Amino acid sequence: MGNILIVDDNPSILDYIEDILDGTGHTVVKCSNGVSAMEMFFSETFDLVISDLAMPGMDGFELVSEIRVLYPDMPVIIVTGVGGVDEAVKAIKKGASDFVIKPFQPLEFRVKVEKSLEYYRLRKEVEKLKREREKHGDPIIIGESPAMKKLGATINQVARSNASILLFGESGTGKELIAKVIHEESERKDKTFLPIDCSTLTETIIESELFGHVRGAFTGADRTKKGLLEGANGGTIFLDEIGNLAWQTQSKLLRFLQEREIKPVGSSHVMKINVRIISATNVNLRNEIAAGAFREDLFYRLSGIEINVPPLRDRIDDIPYLVDHFIRKYSKDLGKKINFIENEALGILKERSWNGNIRELEHLIEYALVVESGNCISANTILHILPETGARSDAAANGFQPDLAEAVNRFEKDHIVKVIHLARNNKAQAARLLGISRSVLYEKMKKHAIE
Repeated sequence: MGNILIVDDNPSILDYIEDILDGTGHTVVKCSNGVSAMEMFFSETFDLVISDLAMPGMDGFELVSEIRVLYPDMPVIIVTGVGGVDEAVKAIKKGASDFVIKPFQPLEFRVKVEKSLEYYRLRKEVEKLKREREKHGDPIIIGESPAMKKLGATINQVARSNASILLFGESGTGKELIAKVIHEESERKDKTFLPIDCSTLTETIIESELFGHVRGAFTGADRTKKGLLEGANGGTIFLDEIGNLAWQTQSKLLRFLQEREIKPVGSSHVMKINVRIISATNVNLRNEIAAGAFREDLFYRLSGIEINVPPLRDRIDDIPYLVDHFIRKYSKDLGKKINFIENEALGILKERSWNGNIRELEHLIEYALVVESGNCISANTILHILPETGARSDAAANGFQPDLAEAVNRFEKDHIVKVIHLARNNKAQAARLLGISRSVLYEKMKKHAIE
């Protein structure tokens, strides 16, 4: 909920706007002039300012200018009983986010307030992500769900230790990203972070790749090669999909973990290596141990600390944050001026099972940006590129509608009914709130049998 400052020299207007916002859950603070309003910024934090234009001392234009110095992104709605287009243009140039002429409809005014607060919330989230990016580099943990908050707390607890860490999670959940964040939060952050795909480490190449070799060690070794482990000395090694290692390869890795030293192929020189090991797997290694496919002693060497990375279906509320991140990430690369997604499109994304997890969502948003011709990612674009499969397997048991088209129809119908109710059955008002014409509204009401 937002903290809203209302500035007007007319007490009746202050009370009127406060009454309009009553029941929204927002906190409202009233102030009678611009000078006092500016003084309040030094003792309280606000998310939105609603100000009269014509006030003695400091008018609305001056107040907007002063606020912009302190808070460049804070929304300011100017409300006035005088003036027209020229004043509105001037107010916007000064930095106002919206301009409302009295008298105004309470419902429309509340919608403007909610949109302004949502804009500011997103701006603050963007700034938060930027700060995290500056702190961590590219890897950032995105989301506010309980699962991600728990994961973030765990990372903070374990990052500065030297214990080995084993990450469990489905493919596409961002295990490498989490490993890199742990590295960036550790004392080793100035050293190398080395990701290794264990599925590529066959018995024939593991010694040469990991430990290096000297010139002439074997046929084709025409030069001395430094191994990956030596290159990462002092840093962190990330062993991705550790469950894919062949049995003999597991033995050689275990020997290194026990002794923490390497000997390049063809060399008699032994070198001590100081690295932290973070591993990841998408399989149940305990089941693999029981089946004789994974060494139990290696498992205990790797799993000093175990962390479970949640799948996207268990953190659906994080989808808006992730989508916003991917839009900003790819819009610039693609030369697109798209910076948001329709709420209906988000609703569609939240109904998917996301078997491919974050990686699947990222690819979808990148593709949507490529094909989108408007100024935002629309629900139609999402529907066009989504495959027809992917509904949750337990859909029927939970009463969930697995058919995407039906789910969208249900969402559209429910949304229209809610807006009509909000508009107190005024169809013209409902159409304006929905951003469609009355004729389109009536067509949709007929389609969905809405009385």
